[in-house]
Amino acid sequence: MPGHRAAAALGHPRECLECGETFASTKTDAEFCGDRCRMAFNNRRTKRGAEIYDLFMSLRHDRKTATVLNVFTLVSRLATIYRREDADQRAGRRSWRHASEIIDRRPYLKAKVLQRQPVRQS
Repeated sequence: MPGHRAAAALGHPRECLECGETFASTKTDAEFCGDRCRMAFNNRRTKRGAEIYDLFMSLRHDRKTATVLNVFTLVSRLATIYRREDADQRAGRRSWRHASEIIDRRPYLKAKVLQRQPVRQS
């Protein structure tokens, strides 16, 4: 999407997580060259995440059914499909953030003991 990137001399040169092109930003944590790329990246993650989320929650909280349906294999298969799509449609650029970035944003995930919240029954 040429034409909406600032010249590299105007700020920190970065590589857009979506299109892979170099862009400049005055923000040191900029990830995208523009709104179109940001929305495309997040929309793909939302669509993919919904499928993985449903399967993973089944795996975590309905193990009997998940075992019968072989859900872990299905999650792995989806990940393989998504990676192939990235290779075909995104020149191999990955469409996920590093695990360390998630841990940095949510450090409590590494806590030894999480406070247990009551589970609502519907």
